This record gives sequence, structure tokens and C-alpha cells, in this order.
Amino acid sequence: MTDAPLLAPYQGRGSRPWAAWLLPPVAARRLCRPSRPDRIDDRATRAVQRARAAAGFVVILGVALAYQVADAVEAVTEPWVQLIQNCVVLVLVVPVGLVLFVRAARPDLRRGYLRRARGPLCALLAVAGSLGFILVVSATRSGNSFRGSAFWLLFLLTWMIFFGLGALVNGVANVFRTADVHEVLPPLVSVALVWGGPLTVTCLALWELRRLRRGHGLTLRRALGR
Repeated sequence: MTDAPLLAPYQGRGSRPWAAWLLPPVAARRLCRPSRPDRIDDRATRAVQRARAAAGFVVILGVALAYQVADAVEAVTEPWVQLIQNCVVLVLVVPVGLVLFVRAARPDLRRGYLRRARGPLCALLAVAGSLGFILVVSATRSGNSFRGSAFWLLFLLTWMIFFGLGALVNGVANVFRTADVHEVLPPLVSVALVWGGPLTVTCLALWELRRLRRGHGLTLRRALGR
């Protein structure tokens, strides 16, 4: 049996004021959160995902402060370093997971899933592009190549820094919008990301899959059309 909306074209959330995109947190949230209209948006699952991301950040911060309190700078930056590391791993895992998922799906479903992959692609490009821009500008500025446009460059760099941090947080918390392709992908990618790691993350991912199956009839087998 096939999901009726599976092959429906991907549609955005509708027209929105472009002025809001000037705010880095708003732009990062819109680019890195799932937005497929017919997506199952389970409130309990969304709350658990946010709690999981917040708990992970608190644990990283707590460990950094507890074991590296002698070095204040390292204690503050360690959580962000860990977040960037998790994001880099996700950037590598998400495309592989998407390719495996699409290839495993029934042939008549693959085109619809590929169409939906624009969401994860936008999220990946947002994070990679912002970090790349920050690194390139920082390296170039060290050589004093930009002299006449220092103010605008500083403004753009500051905007990109806040946007990049927002994209990192939203990207990791939402597993780079993989729910736009199908709702079963975020828990599957989360398990693949931390396999052998914290048991709680695996348990939460399995609970999410079970809730999707029992509450909404969404399963991996049905997603693949098998």
C-alpha cells in the first residue's frame, strides 16, 4: 500500500515577508527546519527532539565546565566545538542516508523523494556556505585585502556568524530537515549517527519510530513501498 501524499510535489509554506529573512535566527530557522506541508508534525515527537538537542548541549557544557574550568576560554568554546563536530558528522551521514533510503525505496516512489530532498540540501548548503564564508573572509582579512569596504564586510561577517550558529543548532536539532523527505528518516539518521554511543539517543529514536507507526501508520517498510 502506498502513501497518497508521497508523490505529491514539494511545496513551500507560502509567501512570507522578505524582511524577516534579514534576521539571522529567522533565516537559519526557516532554512534548517522541516517545511513540507503534508508532513506529520507530531507535537510529542517535536518536543522530545528539542529536549534531546537541549540536553545534549547542556551535558557538553557541563562536562566542559567541570573538567576544564582552569581554562575559561576552552571551557566556553568546547560546547561549540562539539556542536560543530556533530554537525560535520551529520553533513557526511545525511547525504549517505538519503541515497540509501531513495535507492531502497520502490522505483515509483524515488522521484517524489528526490524532489523532497531539496529541503535537506538547503539546510546542508546553509551550514556549509556560512562556515565557508566565515573561514574565507577571516583568512582574507588577515592579509588586509579589504580596505575600502571594511564596514560592510564586518556587518556581513557578523550576520553570517549569527546565521551560521543558528543554522548549526537548527540543523543538528532537526537532522538537516530529513523529515521533509520522510518522517522516518530523522530517527534512523540519529541512530546511525550515535550507534555505539549514548543508549538514550537510540531509545528515543526507537520510541519516535514506534510513535510514528502506532499513531500515524508511518513505517520504514511503507515509506519504501515494500
